[in-house]
Amino acid sequence: MKTVMAFIVAVFALACLSASSTMAEAVKPQVAEGSIQSVDLKAKTFVLGGKNETQTTFKVATQSEGNREAAKVLLDGKKASFEAAVQAGRKVSVTYVKVADTDLWVWSVAVTSAAKEPDRAR
Repeated sequence: MKTVMAFIVAVFALACLSASSTMAEAVKPQVAEGSIQSVDLKAKTFVLGGKNETQTTFKVATQSEGNREAAKVLLDGKKASFEAAVQAGRKVSVTYVKVADTDLWVWSVAVTSAAKEPDRAR
């Protein structure tokens, strides 16, 4: 009986460890980079990716909502409003967490207003 009980406890412990490591991986921040294809200012969403690439729609919380904090929006490294920063055609780097298949919580959006030209030797 002690052996069966020890086996059950061991299996339960392994199941708990497996579940906790899966949950830890689920909340690991991810970064997506690319060009903004389209923007919905009213819904505070934008589509990242191109026609031949995977497209992802991000919803940006500009104010704290429940347990979701407002996302930090940067334009050329400076704090900016969603409307001023997020515009179609601009390059963007989005830090987010995937909390469900269709729910991505955005932590920060870093937008570049213009393509930076590399310095050329003269």
